[in-house]
Amino acid sequence: MEPLIRTDLHAGGVLVAAIDMPDRVMNVFSDELMDALDALMDRVDADPAVGAVVLTSGKPSFLAGADLVMVRGYTEQGRTASHAALFKLCGRLGRQFVRLEQSAKPYVAAVNGIALGGGLELAMACRERLVVDDPRVQLGLPEVRWGLLPGAGGTQRLPRFIGFEEGVALLLSGRSIDPATAVARGLFAAAVPHERLLPEALARASDRVGQLYDPALKFRHLDAAGVPSWSPQAARDLARRHGVDDEHFEQVPAYSAIVDSVLKGARLDLPAATATEMNEFIRLMVSPVAGRMIRTLFLERLRAEKELAAPAGTRIEKASVGAISGARQAWAQAFARMRQAPVSDAGIPDDTLDLVDARGRTHRIALRVLEEPAAEGPLPLAVLGPAGDYGRVIEVVGAQGDALAMTAQLAARLRCMAWPTAGPLSVLAQMAGKPPQQQAQIARLALNRGVIGDPVFLDVAACLAGVCRPWTGGPLMAEGGS
Repeated sequence: MEPLIRTDLHAGGVLVAAIDMPDRVMNVFSDELMDALDALMDRVDADPAVGAVVLTSGKPSFLAGADLVMVRGYTEQGRTASHAALFKLCGRLGRQFVRLEQSAKPYVAAVNGIALGGGLELAMACRERLVVDDPRVQLGLPEVRWGLLPGAGGTQRLPRFIGFEEGVALLLSGRSIDPATAVARGLFAAAVPHERLLPEALARASDRVGQLYDPALKFRHLDAAGVPSWSPQAARDLARRHGVDDEHFEQVPAYSAIVDSVLKGARLDLPAATATEMNEFIRLMVSPVAGRMIRTLFLERLRAEKELAAPAGTRIEKASVGAISGARQAWAQAFARMRQAPVSDAGIPDDTLDLVDARGRTHRIALRVLEEPAAEGPLPLAVLGPAGDYGRVIEVVGAQGDALAMTAQLAARLRCMAWPTAGPLSVLAQMAGKPPQQQAQIARLALNRGVIGDPVFLDVAACLAGVCRPWTGGPLMAEGGS
């Protein structure tokens, strides 16, 4: 079996440890990778030839967070497991990072690509952090988007690095930053050209051999200046100040768990603060919200995007569009962002798109937007939803065969998910603006009539389109029917 972490001992006692999970496009934290990290730390602690470690990746990205299939399993265990059992299970990675951080043998992170969630938390646990100088690299803690908090020290270390207000802003938004911003804010020591990243990390690790861990030297904002004492009102005020409205604060417990974790842990040492954070994380595991959001907005969304994609070999040879009316300008704006936008053609009816396939056949599609009332038409419809935090959906109404494949290919070019329904009316437009119970009735009726395919994909489309609130998981999930 191939190792998940490859090691190479360099001169001066610096061990290079490259995370490289076989059969994965990106590294993610799994039970097996946590086992490998324990084995690495055991070796480092026991081997007198090792004085410091450079942690990097054998893939183009560094590490893209936790395996959300594993985390969804945590939410399922949260229905029956005790608090103590969940603390032991879910808190393992955070305890590993405390051990790594406080090791007598310094760890230096050489972040060579994307570092999200647990990947950034791993880098923050290291004594020093370097990142490749590439503006395309994303560095962030996006867990709030799935109804979670970064549970391996992220809510504690980030504010200690970049300051309380800036740290909370990133935690509550889930936004990523680029390497230059990360360096300017003090999260990374330097952004280094790719060819110099490993040599620079080796040099810095060599300089740190024999240096003991000192949190006052590592964290610029260790004194927690400006952090208010925790109270329910202080937590609510903090969330409001950073753009979380009362509805989201009430419905998505991740917001309150994040601010509670930051405020309660700010003046504790890292082991105690990490334990405080884990108690808040467990609060999310026993709530159904995170499970619904992970299921619909991540796991099933990825499956939908794969299964609903145009068949291999589908090719749009030419795209032409008539004039787009004022009410449907969202299509014009979407087309403007394409590399090859459809060509304007006065001979095509308004709000209509012609797609020519590889065999020269023309497929005519009527363009609509979700905001307008559901209506039948003589042509297949492409109903464009608004852009949201989780992506964008085009409901393809009444298209079949090659016309559906071509529209799905167009959706891919627009970075949208194409969701087919049999029609004659847009299911999403029928649900838009209705109360949850009525949405569920419409969804169930569409399912019973065979208007939709996989019912889970309806939940995905409804959440991507903003028809349903993300914390519901979709109309059928909220109803308990799928």
